[in-house]
Amino acid sequence: MKVIAIVAMLLNHIGSGFELHHVSPTLFFLTEFIGKLTFPIMAYLLVEGFHYTKNVRNYAFRLAIFWIISIYPFHLWFYPETSFGVTELVNNIFFTLLMGLLLIYWYDRTKNSFIHVLLVILFTLFTIMSDWNLIGILIIFGFYRISNPAAKKIIPPIYGAFLMFALLFLVWLASPAALPLYEVFTALGILCVIPLLLNYNGQRGYSPNWVKWGFYLFYPLHLIVLLLIRSLM
Repeated sequence: MKVIAIVAMLLNHIGSGFELHHVSPTLFFLTEFIGKLTFPIMAYLLVEGFHYTKNVRNYAFRLAIFWIISIYPFHLWFYPETSFGVTELVNNIFFTLLMGLLLIYWYDRTKNSFIHVLLVILFTLFTIMSDWNLIGILIIFGFYRISNPAAKKIIPPIYGAFLMFALLFLVWLASPAALPLYEVFTALGILCVIPLLLNYNGQRGYSPNWVKWGFYLFYPLHLIVLLLIRSLM
């Protein structure tokens, strides 16, 4: 699952960072479509990790460290010609995952319905300036909150795909020149995670420390390597 996630992410970042839409819209569509697998897989594994980890605070600390480490390479890759600004997604996927983890951690520690609703709203809003903004938190929360083993693997990807499709469609309606219509349909790539999750047996695979830390390190390192490649082109 982790390998699929990082391969999909790599393809997605190659497509966007090297602007493959100028070369081949079809190839760019595929990189975006496949790339939509990454976050739902990481979100599901985050919730699994929350249930099985012995120390949630250490888990959150790891996410926070790699969020901070990855901020600059993430920004350089996606916004190479701009300075940091409020209109840009300056927070990477680790920030979204961190907010999701904190949400389900605090949600799990209270029984008050009003606080539950407030927590979901607040942590969703926290990710407005982050990768997978707004939608990512709701996918994480669905994986956490839905108790039925099959339904929890199906429902969050479905409403996640619907929400992303709707948001992209609205952007396309507002500015067709800025967002090609075919890119709206890349949101449906989220649905491809459903058969992967349904075939996941819940057992932890081969995961020594170098694999665990390698999964975290891959994110900033692959961005740095891609940046070096782009600078030589």
